[in-house]
Amino acid sequence: MDIIISKESVDLQESDLLLTGIFQDERPLRGSVGWIDWRLNGMLSRLLIENRLTGEWKERTLIPSQGRIYSKLILVLGLGKVKEYSYLSLRGALPFIVETLRNLKTTHLCLSLPYGVEYHVDCGKLTEVFLEGLTDSLDQFPSDSEWIKKLILSLGEGEEHFFEILYGVQTAKSILEGRLPIRILTPSENIQQLSQKP
Repeated sequence: MDIIISKESVDLQESDLLLTGIFQDERPLRGSVGWIDWRLNGMLSRLLIENRLTGEWKERTLIPSQGRIYSKLILVLGLGKVKEYSYLSLRGALPFIVETLRNLKTTHLCLSLPYGVEYHVDCGKLTEVFLEGLTDSLDQFPSDSEWIKKLILSLGEGEEHFFEILYGVQTAKSILEGRLPIRILTPSENIQQLSQKP
């Protein structure tokens, strides 16, 4: 699996599909999904107002990006209630997420799920948990092991979260060694900065 880590925001990540999530009890939309909604001229907010999108647990809504972000399609995943969101709930949803991605035949995925102090989830650990859960899905879908190994995952939540995400990916890579080959791709200047840190 190739993992591309960028300093750019999520809307500037090229991919076939952007996976993001919303809560059923958080309005207005915040974080990355709020930014995506803004780039889509409030399309997600309108769908919420029309009750065509609710944010209920495991709800799936596929939306074309209409060229407003670099990803071609957006998969909005319902995350349930904010207070129930955790690393454990995400881990529990991963078989469902993997099955959805497999059915969509996604080859290049951009991931942007909620993180931050208000959710008690940081983006580095979130990335690690996602990769571990994805790898565990190899056991459930052995016929799709080549699909998962060839999947390209793009991650980018802005420059301020770059090293946090990189650390999460490196941690997952060391944990998953022998189970899932991971190649990390980053801008070269970031690797130089990382090697110079004490």
